[in-house]
Amino acid sequence: MRLLWTILATVFIVITATAKRPTVVMFYNVESLYDTIPSLFYDDREYTPDGALRWNTTRYQNKLNAIASVIDSVSAEIVALAEVENESVVRDLVMTLGTDYNYIHRTSNDARGMDLALLYKGDKLFPQKIREIKSGYRRDFLYVQGTLDGKRIDLVICHLPSQLSRKESRLKAQRHLATFADSLHRADSDARIILIGDFNDSPQQLVRRRAMPEWSEPLLLEAERRGEGTIVYNGQWHMFDHIWIDRAAFPDARAQVYIRRDLLSNNGGTRPLRTFTSRAYTAGPSDHLPVILHLYK
Repeated sequence: MRLLWTILATVFIVITATAKRPTVVMFYNVESLYDTIPSLFYDDREYTPDGALRWNTTRYQNKLNAIASVIDSVSAEIVALAEVENESVVRDLVMTLGTDYNYIHRTSNDARGMDLALLYKGDKLFPQKIREIKSGYRRDFLYVQGTLDGKRIDLVICHLPSQLSRKESRLKAQRHLATFADSLHRADSDARIILIGDFNDSPQQLVRRRAMPEWSEPLLLEAERRGEGTIVYNGQWHMFDHIWIDRAAFPDARAQVYIRRDLLSNNGGTRPLRTFTSRAYTAGPSDHLPVILHLYK
């Protein structure tokens, strides 16, 4: 597998090639992080102690521990999350972490109850605006504008419709995302915009369709061309989780897929280690690998 993404992305970009640690932003789709309590608003019966997956307190805590291990190992200043069930699981995750984070959570109208959240170090990020941006489908985007290490940041977190949804739904959500980002860019010359999340589509496809604003740059495009990815779909790696930036605002930014042997099946295998594989409990953190953005200025 491309020499395990070129020896684990050259050991976290050699703690990143300079003596000064960059500011790090992380995105992680944590794949169906449900608690064990039945919901009144959507069908989550599988993820209960009496459900088909026998989702009990032990399995829930194991998943929290596995996700916390990944987040703690990066210790990013900002961690954006997809597929958290509710504020309660975000709070449980924060309590499991060894790193001290504040959090932002918003409830969506997703049919599966999957929300977005943001963890952040309270001495690094100072949120000033928090908005839900209409996406044209049930999962809205989360927009957080604030100051990070004293400099403005405009973070738009997304989780677009899956490959199992109608293609038009995904294209519509992409248009909503691009329209919002473009309007923000035009309206405020001080905006420093980062689009990050699970796009459920590849950077190459978005570039080919000119789906994102012309001023934005997909940082993981070359990694995708090298054969890297964040998820295995139909037996192949795909770069569905990615990061787009305004290069003028972040001239030295770099990005990578974060990979460790223990995040892969069979300790270095050919796909991410899921919590369930073909409905058998395999105790992994997620079917996605995280992506990481390094900001130097």
